[in-house]
Amino acid sequence: MADSIQSTLHHVLQGRTSRSRGVVDGLCRAADQDGHYWFFRGDKAFRYDAVRGAVVEPADLLVRYWPLLAGTEFAHGIDACYTTYHQPHGYHWFFTGGLAVQYDSVRGVILQGPAPIEEIFRFSGAEAEFARGIDGVCPPGPSDGVFWFFRGDRALQYDTRSGSLVQPADSLARYWPGLAGTVFAEGIDACYTVSRAPGGRHWFIAGDQAVQYDSVRHAILVGPEPLAGLIAALPADLHPDDQPDQP
Repeated sequence: MADSIQSTLHHVLQGRTSRSRGVVDGLCRAADQDGHYWFFRGDKAFRYDAVRGAVVEPADLLVRYWPLLAGTEFAHGIDACYTTYHQPHGYHWFFTGGLAVQYDSVRGVILQGPAPIEEIFRFSGAEAEFARGIDGVCPPGPSDGVFWFFRGDRALQYDTRSGSLVQPADSLARYWPGLAGTVFAEGIDACYTVSRAPGGRHWFIAGDQAVQYDSVRHAILVGPEPLAGLIAALPADLHPDDQPDQP
């Protein structure tokens, strides 16, 4: 199984862009089926079934899967992504450069954008640099509204409902002290919040390495280890829950 994942990741790597620096640029839940996840790299994406532990949509161009992104900057690759919980199957948010777009992948329509990040998320002052680009985005726990945004070695927490800052921009190591001294403290390429952990458990990906972090105890639970092996060996965090996530 690990060989299959490694082969797919290698295929995606062949589509690297100058902007991309890790094995994957983004990771998010699929919008139409529980237990399915999209991995992004450069201008390509593949779909992974965590229940079967298998790639079910091969690495192919982003615009094949999200055709309305053709002709936009997003067609060249995304820097970060997130699938919302507040809809039964979710909407996708994609970020690239200083732009953001909200895409309903079930109905095949764009809901917001593409528009500058600063027009949608009102970052200002010391946080204004985040409007120039996002490396990763995920909620603190399995609900919508409040999100962590990552850029370089810094992070902030933002309430999208009120358009206000919850935690100011500061170093990753301040908010996740267990990552101090690791490559993850220097910046992350992608992140994911485990829906089974109400208090917050996160996967962080940097380069070809992944780590699972308990944000309550501030302890590394798994890793750092190569991402490809962890996807195949530890898919439980990506399995659909018995109960739907609540906003």
